[in-house]
Parts: sequence; structure tokens; C-alpha cells
Amino acid sequence: MAQDIFGGKVYGILRDGGNYHCYNVVPTASGDCVFDLTSEQFGGEKLCYQKNPEQFREVHFAKEEKRLRYEALKVELEKALGL
Repeated sequence: MAQDIFGGKVYGILRDGGNYHCYNVVPTASGDCVFDLTSEQFGGEKLCYQKNPEQFREVHFAKEEKRLRYEALKVELEKALGL
């Protein structure tokens, strides 16, 4: 969703169990800005934001549950932003 608004790319940190925790990298005039809107779910764990594979919607959205969750969240965000 942040990618829809700010552009950039999404990368993933491989987690135990084979899932990826995704975060955004957005280009700015002063260099890339890495931001992770959901890192608090890992408590005090230090996450590595370097050399992770790029993630693609086509892969993640192949699972309908993920696509539907994304679409519902996007609607709520657009409402909150008055879009």
C-alpha cells in the first residue's frame, strides 16, 4: 500500500517457516529511504534491511487471502486519507 502512494520497491526478510516480512524502500533526493510500518510486531528483534530479495505482488497475491486483505486495508486507508 505504501508502494501505491510513494512508489519504490518492496523487499522481504526471510523468516522462520519460509514466510517473508515485507518493508518498503523509496527513492528520495538524498538517497533511498527504508521504512517498515509493521516492525513493532517483532518486539526488540533487530531486523536486517540489507541484501533481501525484492518481493512482487503477483507472487503474494496468488494467495487470495492476502489479496483480499490488501484490498480491504487499502479501502480503509483511502477512507482515512479522504481519497
